[in-house]
Amino acid sequence: MENKKLLNRYKIKLSLFFAVFVMLCFYVIQGIFLTIQYFENKNDLENFLLKKLIWVENIIKNKENYYSQIENENNTLQKILLKTLENTIIYENNTKIVDFSKDINWIDIENIWFFDYKDKKILISTLTFQNNNYKIILNEINTNNYKKFLWIYMYFIIYSLPFFIIFYLLWYFIIWKYFKAINQSIEALEDFTSNVNHEMKTPISEIISTLSLAKEIKNYDEAIEISLNSTLKLNKILDSIIWIANLSDLSYKKERINLIWELNLIIKDFENELSLKKINIVFEAKPKIFIKKINKEHFYICVKNLLSNAIKYSNENSKIEIFFDNWILSITDYWIWIDKENLKNIFKRYFRENYLEKQWLWIWLNLVKKITEINNWKIDIESQKNVYSKFSINFN
Repeated sequence: MENKKLLNRYKIKLSLFFAVFVMLCFYVIQGIFLTIQYFENKNDLENFLLKKLIWVENIIKNKENYYSQIENENNTLQKILLKTLENTIIYENNTKIVDFSKDINWIDIENIWFFDYKDKKILISTLTFQNNNYKIILNEINTNNYKKFLWIYMYFIIYSLPFFIIFYLLWYFIIWKYFKAINQSIEALEDFTSNVNHEMKTPISEIISTLSLAKEIKNYDEAIEISLNSTLKLNKILDSIIWIANLSDLSYKKERINLIWELNLIIKDFENELSLKKINIVFEAKPKIFIKKINKEHFYICVKNLLSNAIKYSNENSKIEIFFDNWILSITDYWIWIDKENLKNIFKRYFRENYLEKQWLWIWLNLVKKITEINNWKIDIESQKNVYSKFSINFN
């Protein structure tokens, strides 16, 4: 439970970090964009004022000609001059001769200089022509000053805040999707730990109680037999735990093997058990090609465990049918069966039917299930009460 809470906390933290990171990226990009735009507009305005300065200097240098044409009532030229001299102040020998910018009259400087005044961009320049000294003051309204860009940036931050929640939820659901497997693993691990604790304590308790009783009544032979069986059971549980713990790497070695040949070898390994219970094996294989590239050890574990269960829970003088057709292996026994409502639980660790008197370690079936999932095989079970149980693995 604590592990799940920890995982949920990290999901929230990661989602918050992602949302903050994305928003910061947007703010940085927007800040860079506005900064570039600010300097571009500033350069454009300064270039315009420099061009206008050339026009004004040209007017000063040709003022006599312009005066004569204005006296001759050249209205077109007069309009051009008025437009050119708009927002312009000109001093001639410290005497103001032109003033089309009434709010600027205090400037005293000798070189070209740009600066900002209120909402205006100011250009000041000096000119010496025909022994006269001129001071030219040009100004244009600066519609893109830094205050405007700061306000734009502030508005962007304020209006983008709802997107923080959107990015948080988006990333939370993405993390939830990819953390779902981890969450399931944690649940399985917690359940696994609980079940292992229970299953391992049972044989250990048997060994302790048996040895304690043997010490009192001095019946050592029976105690040894019971303790040996419990130890073997405990060893099987430990084997299964190790196998399940190791099923985390998907890069398993694959090799081309003859599946029918391997099936015959596995059946041969069970000759003693089959002979003791007088169980008849009916084995039939239909495909013409039996060679397949798979993990040999995984194949062996799956088939061996299914066949072992079938032998273990079959009556004497019964039969087990093994069919291999179109890469599908089926193993059918005619004694043990599973209630229909429990078929969905058959691959869960330590699940077993209540009516079974013998210990049925389903942990091995859980191992088989995991191996089939890792190799993209498909395993199914069919069962009809009082008739049969049939496991099938599709290796295709």
